Amino acid sequence: MYRYFLGAALLLSAAARAQTAPTAAVLTQADKLTTAQQYEAAYALLDKADPQNQQPDVVLAKEKLLLSYYLISVNYKSFGLKNLQPGETVAQLRGQKGPYSMHLLDIPKELKRLQQKSPQNYALSKGLGDYYYQAQQCHCGERDKTDAQLLALVLRYYGSAHAHGVGDFMSYYAVGYALLMQKKPEPSLAAFEQSIALNAEYPTSHYNLAFAQVQLGRWADATPHAQAAYRLYTDPELKADAARLLGHLYLQQKQPAEAKVALQQSLDLQPRSYASLLQLLQLLQLAVAERAPTALELAARLYQLDPADDQMFIDIMDTYQAANQWTEAEAVFRSQLPTAPKTPAAQGLLHFYLAILNMQLQRPKEARPHFLTAQTQLRKVAKPDNPMFELIEKGLKETRP
Repeated sequence: MYRYFLGAALLLSAAARAQTAPTAAVLTQADKLTTAQQYEAAYALLDKADPQNQQPDVVLAKEKLLLSYYLISVNYKSFGLKNLQPGETVAQLRGQKGPYSMHLLDIPKELKRLQQKSPQNYALSKGLGDYYYQAQQCHCGERDKTDAQLLALVLRYYGSAHAHGVGDFMSYYAVGYALLMQKKPEPSLAAFEQSIALNAEYPTSHYNLAFAQVQLGRWADATPHAQAAYRLYTDPELKADAARLLGHLYLQQKQPAEAKVALQQSLDLQPRSYASLLQLLQLLQLAVAERAPTALELAARLYQLDPADDQMFIDIMDTYQAANQWTEAEAVFRSQLPTAPKTPAAQGLLHFYLAILNMQLQRPKEARPHFLTAQTQLRKVAKPDNPMFELIEKGLKETRP
């Protein structure tokens, strides 16, 4: 009897060794196919090796392949893959119709089932964290759960994995992100710092660490990470966002020269976005305060973003008023007269504010024609009860010859 059990044990051990070697070979071959963008072939290889999803390493490899390279998904349970041709990318094809092979895999169900069999395999916990983080980011699965519930699951499963030494820079980043979303900047710092320790070249960890420090009012601590994010980002929109953050940090630290450089970098990267309006306004405020010769050009650029926006006029007026520079403000708007759009709103607002500025400068004779033009043009687009008409009527009475 003893010999029988010993022999059975030896047979089981041999079988386990025999299974490990082929599994490792399959995973290696799948990695090679994935590197060559042969995603359908890689998944087919993995699925053939473990069609019943019994091997944790293979199931985790399936998850990584599906979540990273799917082109379409149905409820984050069925995923479409394709072997890409040279020049094709997942980013280009994702969400587009095409002849994709579909693969059904209920990732959380399979990983939780494997967890019951192997409760000490914390790679499965990390896999669950990966799934719930991706689901929260793309909003394409787990429709029965709120963002708050998904973030709680991210923290639960990654927390279990990290407590047992299983994690990577993205899992630590995701924990920091989840904590930030829960308005917990202080505990998020350690997660972002660990992410950076594992991969110092991932810009978003630097950016969000800087953002967390900003939430805590730690401008100096945030600055080097905002600088790193700006240096590492290659996408113009993200790089511009990092430059805006840097500009904000320099302004908070009373470093106007550095702030101007950062804000100008942001503006150069995104010259016509809504965020650019804010950068132009900040640059204008700095230039006006310093009486810099660039102020007129900056104000003109701000005006040209939307000549029919009343708030834009108010922002420019407020900037010059704060520095008691009424003459300069009038010069800004007067310089736009030859090229301003001929639409009633643009013409009406431009002449209205020129009239107001000339009254402030005690030039009633110069103000009157602007009041008259503003009245004519604004009547075409503004409601009769608009407060501007009261000011126009008052100005016309005060400037009557």
